[in-house]
Amino acid sequence: MSETILEVKNLKINFKTYAGLVQAVRGVNFELKQGETLAIVGESGSGKSVTSNALMKLIPQPPGIYADGQILFEGRDLIPLTEKQMTKIRGNDIAMIFQDPMTALNPTMKVGKQITEVILKHKKHISKAEAKKRAIELLDEVGIPYPEKRYSQYPHEFSGGMRQRVVIAIALAAEPKLLIADEPTTALDVTIQAQIIELMKKIQKERNTSIIFITHDLGVVANIADRVAVMYAGQIVEYGTVDEIFYNPKHPYTWGLLGSMPDLENKTDELLRTIPGSPPDLIHPPIGDAFAARNEFAMQIDYEQEPPMFQVSPTHFAKTWLQHPDAPKVELPEAVSKRIAGYLGKEDLQHV
Repeated sequence: MSETILEVKNLKINFKTYAGLVQAVRGVNFELKQGETLAIVGESGSGKSVTSNALMKLIPQPPGIYADGQILFEGRDLIPLTEKQMTKIRGNDIAMIFQDPMTALNPTMKVGKQITEVILKHKKHISKAEAKKRAIELLDEVGIPYPEKRYSQYPHEFSGGMRQRVVIAIALAAEPKLLIADEPTTALDVTIQAQIIELMKKIQKERNTSIIFITHDLGVVANIADRVAVMYAGQIVEYGTVDEIFYNPKHPYTWGLLGSMPDLENKTDELLRTIPGSPPDLIHPPIGDAFAARNEFAMQIDYEQEPPMFQVSPTHFAKTWLQHPDAPKVELPEAVSKRIAGYLGKEDLQHV
């Protein structure tokens, strides 16, 4: 069994605002093994990016507050570390790929220098000539043509997809053990998205790198993840292998996300499904199940008590009262089942 490289325990992140205390992350738990990809999915505002930034300790304090929990990287809790200590870890052991490559790159600096900076900072024994050689190799590795020429160019001379490849090269420069990708394909067209995902899969296979992939697009998840954590209102509401989440989802919110995927066999006159309502205000989190107000299957207890995380299988968990032994039997809605089947190109979902 692969070694656990990251373990997050009861992580709580708050933000002080003029309106009150926002409880952005509310008791998140998950682990990541060496060479594994964990996808964290959910709507905007669900706490995905706050969680990923918290892992790198990139949340400014104030207004951010690490209210509780542990972030154990190779057994070492990162939360108590000083900024100086974290500087040695960022880029070296844990690296991040940000959503918008144009803002992640320095527009006034040649891309080659931006890569060599990372190498020279974390690999003290390497000379400038060796760092340049390695930077050119990285540009080639991430699929940028004519890397020797591109090394001396500025970010504005690259397309969006090529800039994202440069960001990935920078992230890989110090050979990190953990790569956090915060919606790295959102600003790219579908063809380039597929290329970036294939590149990340190739990197993982060759380097045995662990990856946390943040996205709101479950279609992307199907192509890259080993396990999936579904987030809603600052909490993980379902957690399992990618097959369990797609073929045997248990939380109504997961059903909603799966049902809103575009069907590859969809007729043009059929409307896309949506999840009605809006996420709750996390200054005043609702009593009970945070998804209750948007859940057509909600029971009275959903408005009174927060559900625990029920175990569906050794690897599958769902935070919904529908998994209680005394709850009424509710099947995956047929419309969602058909949507998943159409998206995955299956005739049926015999797994369900």
